[in-house]
Amino acid sequence: MIVVIGLPAYAGSAGGEESAGGLAADVAAAAHSQGSSVELVGKIGDDGAGDAVVLALGRVGVGHAALLRDPARPTPVLSAVAVSTELATAGEAADALPADVLAGDGGDDGPRLEVELLPPDPAARPGLEAGDISLALRYLAETRVVVLAEPLPEDAVAAVVEGATFAGARLVVLVPPGATPPPLPPEATLLEAPAVDDGSFGRVVGAFAAGLDAGTEPAAAFAEAVLEAGWEPVAD
Repeated sequence: MIVVIGLPAYAGSAGGEESAGGLAADVAAAAHSQGSSVELVGKIGDDGAGDAVVLALGRVGVGHAALLRDPARPTPVLSAVAVSTELATAGEAADALPADVLAGDGGDDGPRLEVELLPPDPAARPGLEAGDISLALRYLAETRVVVLAEPLPEDAVAAVVEGATFAGARLVVLVPPGATPPPLPPEATLLEAPAVDDGSFGRVVGAFAAGLDAGTEPAAAFAEAVLEAGWEPVAD
């Protein structure tokens, strides 16, 4: 089983489609599409957007037994803001859109879209604490791979490392571009997100985690994931 740790967000559309967005949700869905059993450890608000996230995760086969509720903070919402000279002047913004649209550029005739996570202040969103993670990893037995999909406080990262070590699981840690990585054991895999992501990074990480879950060694699993995503190796 794969455990992905991170905070999902709500993504909707004018057409009424509701989905779970964010890197953690993308990785979890991609890993499940490769045949792995996946659980998402995260936290959402105790609100309608949170309900929609739970339902969306269920539709794509991602378990949410360890998805906690925060009654004091709202579920984050992914919003696509149309960026062009005219729209920026008018101050117009697009509705919240699903993840596949958020990765696009609006097409040849449409405006470029940039993604915002609301509320913009991280302190106003739900947050994972060390105790949340320790409890979740103790509850989720038979974990073979743990993916930490976003930066967390130092004590929470330590809880991730401790839980993965106790379970004998492979640990994969994702960091934003240019970020200083947290202290990790030498056997962990550290992956830096690209500065510009068309949505394929989550698919690569999900496929990589599924390969590890199937018993493939890290180098071979990553090579297979990269090949499947259509990425091309770049010479140093």
